[in-house]
Amino acid sequence: MKKRIKFLIWIYLWLVGSMAIASGKNPKDIPLFGMFEVQVINNTSYENPFMDVELNSVFTSPTGKKVKFFGFYDGDGQGGQKGNIWRQRFMPNEEGTWTYVISFSDDSLILKGEFNCVKENAKPGPWLPYSENPHWFTTANGEHFLPVAMHADCVYSPIDWMDAIQWCKTRGYNTLITSTMNTWAWPEGQENITAFSTRSVSDKEVDYEHFNLRMWQQWDEMIETAGENSMYIGPFNGPTGFYGGRRSKYPPVELAYYPANRNGWETPQNKKIIRYLIARQGAYWNIAFWNLGSTEMYHFHSVTSAIRYGQFFASISPFERMITAQDCEQWHNADRRWLSKMNFPSSRKLNTIQTGVGEIGNPDKHAFIDDSTWQQAYPNYELAIDSYSGFPVITTEGLWEGQGRAKKPSRIIWGLFMAGAHTMWADWSYEDPDNHDFGSIGRGWVPLRSPDKHLFQADQLGVNCIGDEQLLIATNAIQSMQYWKMNPHSELVSGSSEAYCLAEPGVQYMVYIPNGGIIKLNLEQAPGLFEFKWLDPFTGDYSKSTEIGGEKNLSFSLENGLERVLILQKK
Repeated sequence: MKKRIKFLIWIYLWLVGSMAIASGKNPKDIPLFGMFEVQVINNTSYENPFMDVELNSVFTSPTGKKVKFFGFYDGDGQGGQKGNIWRQRFMPNEEGTWTYVISFSDDSLILKGEFNCVKENAKPGPWLPYSENPHWFTTANGEHFLPVAMHADCVYSPIDWMDAIQWCKTRGYNTLITSTMNTWAWPEGQENITAFSTRSVSDKEVDYEHFNLRMWQQWDEMIETAGENSMYIGPFNGPTGFYGGRRSKYPPVELAYYPANRNGWETPQNKKIIRYLIARQGAYWNIAFWNLGSTEMYHFHSVTSAIRYGQFFASISPFERMITAQDCEQWHNADRRWLSKMNFPSSRKLNTIQTGVGEIGNPDKHAFIDDSTWQQAYPNYELAIDSYSGFPVITTEGLWEGQGRAKKPSRIIWGLFMAGAHTMWADWSYEDPDNHDFGSIGRGWVPLRSPDKHLFQADQLGVNCIGDEQLLIATNAIQSMQYWKMNPHSELVSGSSEAYCLAEPGVQYMVYIPNGGIIKLNLEQAPGLFEFKWLDPFTGDYSKSTEIGGEKNLSFSLENGLERVLILQKK
């Protein structure tokens, strides 16, 4: 009798309390790596729909693989806090018919269905390490991909990310690195722009158990707009659990409220925000990678806790998207090899580093940010070599032009490329340059402005900068070669001056010489004819090509102080 009553109650709830419809983003045919989305209406009353119930799903691929995922509560579906709408998103990676089962954890709804995944209009999909040479990337659809990336704090207002995306599109950049949620700062004079809903506007309190749906919807729009412009978003943050609480100088304390600190990621409430981020943003093809927490994983009680966090994150996030944290401190502290120690495949790992600050021959010595050591190629090359553990390396903190360390951007760019690593550019400024206070990525905080005005404008980014142009010159040069076949081979260069080599021995070579001098290139493995030319890394101009062949060692002399790149390709 009890079973019959329970069954009738379930039928009643299903008929009068819940229903599911396909949204406008859910056509019958979904492109490969596109987004399938179902909007689910559940009229059951919950005290807190963010915490009280979960929307779970199992998707079955055309080849029978089962993928567990989950959905999220979306209020009224228009950014409003109250409503009866949940959403389930998914990114299919196999062509053919997919089936799915979606259910609430309290049994208030079970929904079944299917959709077709087709190759037509296929999306590139997230970044992956190139399996044959994991210094480099491919997209999920298998195409070689070289990030041309910039960083700007444009998470707080649609005006800002519209400017940043327009700047990237105009300049030829394919990646915007920025926050995909804001958990730590609430600027003066603005409405609540954190990921969490407001508990008290007058006292600027946030409620960590309810999420700010207006902001989450805006971040969806940022990711979607970038995708429509064939551009990736690289998250610069992640839900470590320590939301707010850090009295940072970015922006100045007097200009922003910082919510109170929270416990570590292990708490049930904090696991909810991790899950919510993945559910909401995980099915977008152009989220390049996941970030475990502002690239630097300082926000943990212990190394063990950090490792467990990364493994938990990997275990609940599908689609094999790469996960990043700084796996090596910029002055080579071996205890920071947390990402390497995490128990998930290297194919899902991406090391994001800062610039090198160690002295030549003494990389453990820390230098001040304006020290000339930061501005040399060697510390950056050496750090990238040291940081490579079988998965790609990119510096997301370093080529921030305006800081002392980026006064000579070409040396950072080429030092990293010669190590088989990548970099990104940012326009950085200080309100107080003498004391290095109130720094601003993308000129976002100087001065602080209201959300209806531009923090920066597209025509302001890169003004009085050279690194943005030099990065394009370098990436264009790298892309003119089959760079994915090349590895660091600086053992092939010698002489009286500093030089670095990236090569596929016997086939193609790039040699970066930052200071001129006499350089020798070992060509013992390189029989036959080669095309030889020089690149000016400041102008992008090439010298006239010449042919060489038969030499066991190529020797050349450059004027002292002359910075050039040698390009040698087999004919």
